[in-house]
Amino acid sequence: MPEFFDLRSDTAIQPTAAMVESLRGLRFADDLLREDDPTNALLAHVSSEFGMESALLTPSGTMSNQIAVAVVSRPGTEVVVGDASHIYNLEGGGLAANSGVQVRAVGADAGDYRLEEIEAALRTSALQVSPTSAILLESTYDLNAGHVTSLENLAAIRGLADRTGAFVYMDGARVFNAAVALDVPLQEIARHVDAVQICLNKGLGGPLGSVLVGTAEFIEEARLVRQRLGGGMRHTGFIAAPGLLGFEDWRGRMTQDHAHATVLEEALSELSAVRVVNAPVETNIVTFEVQGADAQVADLEARLARAGVRVKPVGCRRFRAVTHATLSRNDIEFCASTLVDAITAATGP
Repeated sequence: MPEFFDLRSDTAIQPTAAMVESLRGLRFADDLLREDDPTNALLAHVSSEFGMESALLTPSGTMSNQIAVAVVSRPGTEVVVGDASHIYNLEGGGLAANSGVQVRAVGADAGDYRLEEIEAALRTSALQVSPTSAILLESTYDLNAGHVTSLENLAAIRGLADRTGAFVYMDGARVFNAAVALDVPLQEIARHVDAVQICLNKGLGGPLGSVLVGTAEFIEEARLVRQRLGGGMRHTGFIAAPGLLGFEDWRGRMTQDHAHATVLEEALSELSAVRVVNAPVETNIVTFEVQGADAQVADLEARLARAGVRVKPVGCRRFRAVTHATLSRNDIEFCASTLVDAITAATGP
């Protein structure tokens, strides 16, 4: 049994034994020269999965996001973003610092963006008006909810963007979860956007890395911006080899992750002191709110940690639990039982 079961994020997923083994005897070559075989194989595979022309490896999803915006936006233009999105809230002000863009934030309802707000936010260049360069989407949406953007919503956004020529970009750090929830191939999601980034860690289980996917022209421009931001790397096979293995049966693994999240949701829903904030849970993220005396609730995270379960505080009385493939069904059932016992002890039945 591990020291603790980590539900704070799906970034806690551990590389498989096969991923570790893939590093033995690896021939290291130079990705800047495009000579690294595992990296080239990974990029070709991801491009094929998404039905796009080309791809680029970067160190992180945040860097992929920032590269994409820098490629398609001139300083002083505007971008439309979801108000709960990672690129808006959790990238160190990168939109302003790296690309000099102005942000127009719009709302979303359970992952579907409010079309009337996007339509109102889209602008063409005019006296005293800055044009919209890009619409920046995210699916799954909201790292504390894991909501799935519907294909109908994506198609409608594509239609709005085409009226003004705005670029449509998707932060797809958890797009695999979205594809599982929608029961569609990745290409069905990707056909509504111009470019997308994926995370090799969340869900897939690689140790690190992101892949940015788009047209050949977009990726060539992205390659230069990656270099400018310090993201050009040499011996990237140690990222690519395990990352490529993460694609083996990803759909089956993430289907199981979603089922495990439902186990947690159902257990928590039985407690009168708990409200599952993002019910019904759509993917692998469960956020719950606990009612009770402040001191007792404040101690809940520590109480759970002592019992061997780690969750992430995400607000006043709110906690997040995220399932991933490192945790088995037995592990999840232990976590569910521990959550119930700890919350009951803190708040009463």
